[in-house]
Amino acid sequence: MKKLLHKRAKSQPQIVVTNLIDVVLLLVFFFMITSSFAANEKKLPVNVPKASASVSMEKDNMTVQVTKTGNVYIAGKTVDVKELDEQIKKWVASSPDRPVMVEADEGTNYGTVIKVLDQIRTSGAINVGLATKPEK
Repeated sequence: MKKLLHKRAKSQPQIVVTNLIDVVLLLVFFFMITSSFAANEKKLPVNVPKASASVSMEKDNMTVQVTKTGNVYIAGKTVDVKELDEQIKKWVASSPDRPVMVEADEGTNYGTVIKVLDQIRTSGAINVGLATKPEK
């Protein structure tokens, strides 16, 4: 006996992953971009003095922080004189004019700031700046 209807091919269920791949790719881009903004934000809250002639400095710099008590920090970690010397030498190894920013608290002893600046200069840094807040 001859069949009047043709045999239908049974379709197998499929999972469409195209949309899933798009969403995952967008999430990867989002996290890559947002993580680049928080790269060097490990700083202590230091109350820097105000200055009328302050200018903004480029973002790609090493920040050395000096607290009111005279402690020295790089990227939120306490460093001593020897570690400061090593860190600065590593920073300026490729180019001696890479900027180093010193953020000293308003109440910091002037002698402590001078010692830190002297150590930075003897470590080979040429482009050294002092951080200030603009007066309003």
